[in-house]
Amino acid sequence: MNLFDLQIQTTASDGRHSSREIVKMAYDLGVKTIAITDHDTIAGVEEALLVGGEYGIRVIPGVEMSVEENNSHILGFGVDFRNEKFLAVLDTLRQGRIESLKKLVENLKINEGFIIEWEDVLKEAGGATTIASPHVVYAVLNRSENKEKLERDGVKQKFEFYKKYLSDSGPNHVKRSHTSATQAIDMIHGAGGVAVWSHPALHFQGDYEKLEELLKKMIAWKIDGVEVFNPSHTEDDVEFLESLVHKYNLLRTGGSDFHDAGTHVRSERGLHSADMLGDYDTYGFSTDDIIVKLDEAIMKQKA
Repeated sequence: MNLFDLQIQTTASDGRHSSREIVKMAYDLGVKTIAITDHDTIAGVEEALLVGGEYGIRVIPGVEMSVEENNSHILGFGVDFRNEKFLAVLDTLRQGRIESLKKLVENLKINEGFIIEWEDVLKEAGGATTIASPHVVYAVLNRSENKEKLERDGVKQKFEFYKKYLSDSGPNHVKRSHTSATQAIDMIHGAGGVAVWSHPALHFQGDYEKLEELLKKMIAWKIDGVEVFNPSHTEDDVEFLESLVHKYNLLRTGGSDFHDAGTHVRSERGLHSADMLGDYDTYGFSTDDIIVKLDEAIMKQKA
């Protein structure tokens, strides 16, 4: 188990555990430092900071923003979770999510014949600030009327649903309007945070030349680092990203992309997160300096 985990989602977005539960998990597992990085919201940060004080767990305020370029995500660390300008931008992004998810619901009804209504999605989201695609998936999975079709199609879990019905090239896909990477990076910096490219190897399927091409653009847009260690990265991915970190003098981070305990199946490639907090492979690379260098970068950004 790693001593830090810098990518965690809570019930403020598409995670299944509250900020309090996340902090308690970290304490129980011996994870000393965590970052709450919900999608397009920092609503889960304040509670995590308060509970972190109770348990002696350090909590870094964070966020994960979806951007246009290659369906990439940008992590922001050390952001001011009370910055009104930043909060307003995140609210606009969340509204865009809602519109695209409503279209997705209609596609699943028309193209696949699933029984699902928007109210089902809201029920799954509970009090989440950000409504996301997993809420749609659970809404379908939890409707008894869909059980027969799901069994016939061999779909029992969330990751199987994504693979079967929600591929980017499939008929149900809805292209959502995103902010650009350069805008996301600027917004994170404007909120006093450090910008890191989340799981960069995930969408390149081993095409490292294209990955590096986009990274060079990200560097021109002032990206601060890359997430090297993540459950979606193979050993080859990690080795290549380590080489890029040194080549371009970037920060590196690592996180489990944790959403829900015990529901994720590891695969060599594809959308998958750890099923336990702090669970990601470092393949023998040292992580001793990651938190120190991240802190230095955050302090410099706020200066």
